[in-house]
Amino acid sequence: MPGAANEEQPKAVLTYEGWFSLHATYRINFQMWQSWTVTERKAALLEFKRFIADLEKEHEAHKSSYALYNASGEKGDLLLWILQPTLEEVNAVKTRLHKLKIAAVLEATSSFVSVIEVSNYMQFDINHPRVQERLYPKIPRLRYMCFYPMSKKREQGDNWFMTDRAERGRMMRSHGQIGRKYEDVIKEFTTGACGLDDWEWGITLMSDDVVQFKKIVYEMRFDEVSARFGLFGSFTVGTLLDDQSLTALFA
Repeated sequence: MPGAANEEQPKAVLTYEGWFSLHATYRINFQMWQSWTVTERKAALLEFKRFIADLEKEHEAHKSSYALYNASGEKGDLLLWILQPTLEEVNAVKTRLHKLKIAAVLEATSSFVSVIEVSNYMQFDINHPRVQERLYPKIPRLRYMCFYPMSKKREQGDNWFMTDRAERGRMMRSHGQIGRKYEDVIKEFTTGACGLDDWEWGITLMSDDVVQFKKIVYEMRFDEVSARFGLFGSFTVGTLLDDQSLTALFA
């Protein structure tokens, strides 16, 4: 009987998509940068700051969003997160950056293309303000950012996509309960990348306390979703760049 309670549900969970996303990491070739004249460096940095100011203007108008961080470790120096309404607009921002004078000293070390995603494991109203905020976020200016890609296992015995939908829902609810414990200290954003990049999802964490990244990821390791099914890529952490710290970075 159509609509019966025991009718089998589709395996794939309904997802809602928002803004398109690019996480890009760049290494600065400081040797080349220092070989330029003082005048050339000043002009290139000023042009770069104008580019950032244009992104900031759109961010404040909530037409798009972005974040710029100084990446820690040897994975790069700049961590740029771009959110735009369409993939074409993401590409346009990327291309504009690559045409700047400063791009001559920027060496791309990683990129991740995806789209903001909210999955409907638990039914909700797509028009609810909190859901809309997740789909079209105004990226907060918190001191630290952590980004990592991830996928779910497709192995015999631990194949996420062959696991019963109701069971997946149960595990995701348990997973979410851990995340809610950190809502006051961490902002989390999920982007979907199936068919868009090499991993299936991207996770972005933001906080004023970098140690909270360690705490939540460690606690999540004991959760069934992560322990049984989680596959994780490279973690990149950075500190927020404002006008003053950006000037200091290129000094």
